Amino acid sequence: MINLVRAVVFSTLFLISGQSHAQQSSSNLSTDLQLSDEQATQTLVFRAPQQGPLPELVQSILEEAYAELNVELRYEPLPRLRGEQLASEGIIAGELGRIPGLAEQLTNLIRIEFPIYEFSLLLVADPKQCGDCTPDTLKNLAYLSGLRAADQIVESYQLDIPIVKPVNLEQVIKLMDAGRVEATLMADFQYRGSALHDRDDLIVYEIKRYQGYHYLHKKHADLIPDLLNALELMKATGRITALRETYQSKINRPITPVRIPNPLIGASSLVPGQTEMNGEGVLWQKFKALTADWGSRVETETSNWPRAKQLVDSGKAQVLVGIREEQLDKRFIKTQHALARSNPVYLFTKSESALNNTFNQQQQVSLCVAGGHYQQTLIPANANIYNANTSLDCFALLDMGRVDGVVDYAANLPDWTEVPYKRRALSNEVPLYLAFKDNAQGNLLRSLFDNSIKSATPRP
Repeated sequence: MINLVRAVVFSTLFLISGQSHAQQSSSNLSTDLQLSDEQATQTLVFRAPQQGPLPELVQSILEEAYAELNVELRYEPLPRLRGEQLASEGIIAGELGRIPGLAEQLTNLIRIEFPIYEFSLLLVADPKQCGDCTPDTLKNLAYLSGLRAADQIVESYQLDIPIVKPVNLEQVIKLMDAGRVEATLMADFQYRGSALHDRDDLIVYEIKRYQGYHYLHKKHADLIPDLLNALELMKATGRITALRETYQSKINRPITPVRIPNPLIGASSLVPGQTEMNGEGVLWQKFKALTADWGSRVETETSNWPRAKQLVDSGKAQVLVGIREEQLDKRFIKTQHALARSNPVYLFTKSESALNNTFNQQQQVSLCVAGGHYQQTLIPANANIYNANTSLDCFALLDMGRVDGVVDYAANLPDWTEVPYKRRALSNEVPLYLAFKDNAQGNLLRSLFDNSIKSATPRP
């Protein structure tokens, strides 16, 4: 009996002891697992990137690479320069993506030798204020504070001009929209996501192309070998290419740099004294005068309006010079201000009776024309047309009695005339415009030329 009691007591003590030991072991195991999880999952904090496909691409690449190291990324909204300061101090982990050379200024940061992305630094400028707007001609400038690529350009061009550096991009855009600055420097992904991208009156130059790298504070240096391995594996398996294609597809409209062409080619129809084949004439002189300060070589192409429009439509020329509004179609846009006004076109004859006969529908007459299609459209239906190479040829034929009249401008009358010709106006004065292909470059040129014409017009 005693033995039985002892056995029961022993068994009870054993169970109690074993249960207590099991609970303690379970508790220790749970604590060990919790500690293990904390050690396995690390969180790194970075400055939150801007919105847009390219920053999202950088996030996606790095988040996948860090996930292989059991590292999660968290983002804090910070101004760029404040983020740099905190990264340098090790309060945040580093910079997600910046240009080469950041570690030279912030020596506590280590560049991860794997290019994550590429971007262009753009000069976006208002030609109404700065003409052709190359960096060395600017009088003022704005760009986002902390944009080191822009700092490098200012230094390389040795720009000694007023420069405004707002802390957010919206302030930069407001300065441009208000005309407070001539130009801004911005990354292509900043420009693409901004309201400036929708303006067709701005020049856009690609200044320099950069590769972007990831940076870590030196206290996280132990992560770098494994991070590089993860990035290289993503590259080898095609994952980075796939991500780039995915985010590239989110870009609605690619950036096409818009600038003043060099050479700048004007095309026109032959009008003696106005647009000569050799580039001489009143309209060609005005066209060249308007572009004198642009820094582009100016060339002229003189033929006829169908060919001139084909040249501009195909991009082989950029400006239609001296065209009437009714000659344009939906492919083209014209200046708001007229370049000049056309002189009236006249019918010249040697006698009043010949002049009257020309407008007698029952009378057949022969008329000489040297000025092209427009002048021919003004000729009465009862006339036979004789085409000559020059106005002087036409007047010579008239003097010899070979034709009944000449259709031309008064400015082309020959010097040899002793007896004044009889004349009758076939057209009134009409405004002559500059016109352009309806695209980004055409809109830019229209804005430039309208501004130049307005500036060149004497004030009353």
